[in-house]
Amino acid sequence: MTGMTMTVAIPPPSGGAQSRLSALVERSRLAQFLFLFGFALLIRSPTFGDWNFEVDDQFYALVGQRLVDGARLYTDIWDRKPPALFLTYSLIALVSRAPIAWQIAALLAATAGAYGVCRISRLLTGPFGALAAGLAYLVLLNRLGGATGQAPVFYNPLMIVAAGSIINTLEALRDGRINSRLVTGIMAAGLALLFKQTAIFECIFFGFYICVALLRGRSGLARASGQIALLVIAACLPTLIVFAWYWQDGHLQTLWHALVASNFSRGYTGFADRTVRFITGLGMLGMPIVFGALAIPQLMRDRVLRAPTLFVILWSGSAFAGLAIFPNIRIHYLLPLVTPLCILSASFFERHRTGRLGLIVLIGTNLAFGGAWNLADRWRNHIALPRFERYVAEVTPHRKLLVFGTPSLLYARIGAIPPSRLAFPPHFFEGGEAGASGMDEVAELRRVLDAGPETVVTVKPLRFTPYNMPNIRQVAHYMRQCRQHRAFTIYDHEGPLQATVSSGCAARPYAGAALSLSRNLTTS
Repeated sequence: MTGMTMTVAIPPPSGGAQSRLSALVERSRLAQFLFLFGFALLIRSPTFGDWNFEVDDQFYALVGQRLVDGARLYTDIWDRKPPALFLTYSLIALVSRAPIAWQIAALLAATAGAYGVCRISRLLTGPFGALAAGLAYLVLLNRLGGATGQAPVFYNPLMIVAAGSIINTLEALRDGRINSRLVTGIMAAGLALLFKQTAIFECIFFGFYICVALLRGRSGLARASGQIALLVIAACLPTLIVFAWYWQDGHLQTLWHALVASNFSRGYTGFADRTVRFITGLGMLGMPIVFGALAIPQLMRDRVLRAPTLFVILWSGSAFAGLAIFPNIRIHYLLPLVTPLCILSASFFERHRTGRLGLIVLIGTNLAFGGAWNLADRWRNHIALPRFERYVAEVTPHRKLLVFGTPSLLYARIGAIPPSRLAFPPHFFEGGEAGASGMDEVAELRRVLDAGPETVVTVKPLRFTPYNMPNIRQVAHYMRQCRQHRAFTIYDHEGPLQATVSSGCAARPYAGAALSLSRNLTTS
């Protein structure tokens, strides 16, 4: 890092354990990374081996394993998320299919993100505050749904690379120049879009900021336009490669529907519910918001730090705007906001007493309310899951399984192939997903049930509402002709789930009854 890396708003504090820790990690970037890695390992380790902790990453693991086995994304197994996320899980599956494999990969990605936060924060404050910002990032990941392998855990580091490349080329941009570091950073932002589409809000801000800086620079309109065109190509290149691949494979329309059209055809929560979730999310981010706000006046008074501070403030604003504009809000949608808020908070953490107290409160509060450190549930699930898996495998000798609940990885855990390309169970039971996949979910589930799965696994409560009631009724009707029903209690990040394993289901004919019932439900 050049230029601003030599300028720090607040010198490191002198004396005490805080100073010794700062000096230790300041001497070596490797020491910084290893310190953050050790902390991340400590707070994330209770989830290791627990494949049912999150509904999303276990599905990503299932898709990754199916792709390794020869399935094609979107045509053989469907979801609306971009391919880089699933390809990441495929690469992990090539190493190991055990849950610990993707959890370690997520641990490394989380540490990389925390290290990036630490390095950018060091441009604005002293070593302790920068390190504390990295610790805060890791704790907030745990609290907001990123304790395992959620998508932002993997793409946040790419956005940090992009933001860092801009901050470290501010002087060059003022002179109307770009460099290879900036091009690489913008390409990283473009790659982040292939992990999740919502990264586009931050990408748009990065692009707009660079365009304004170049057009206001000293290079002239013609040169600035050429440089902007180069950066646009760099940002779009990863997406263009994916679309070109599906075009030559004859499935461009399938890709377009999955990544774009399906997001506009699914149902979303109403305005009142979304407003409540938005306010709740802001409450969860209350401490870093307050800490960042308290640090801003001091940062803005420093002439050298004013420009990078303003950039991070605007970056935070773009992330907030993306959350506010998006028509649906879940807790892990808050994860992109964590990065700029922790960077702004770094200067607050540098304050000797209040900063250290704020860090302690932030860490303690977020660990206490995060599911990863509900050690009782984590221990219960480590015992319950193997029993649950073994029983399902025993009563499903032909591996004809239907999972109508959240544990989608159960297919892979017992060696079963999902009976439909809609392998993510909420695509069947969540009402907002009706029609979004481009398929008739009621007819597709009828086809699956007509094929006679020998075992059906359901859970209560179903975490996603509103419900697709015709499909819930279809499955309930089918389960009534199963010979055995056994209940298990398993746990996810929200608490206990009552899983019911209905087996011996394919012994009696079902097709006619299912077809008649489904027609009655759909016509009514």
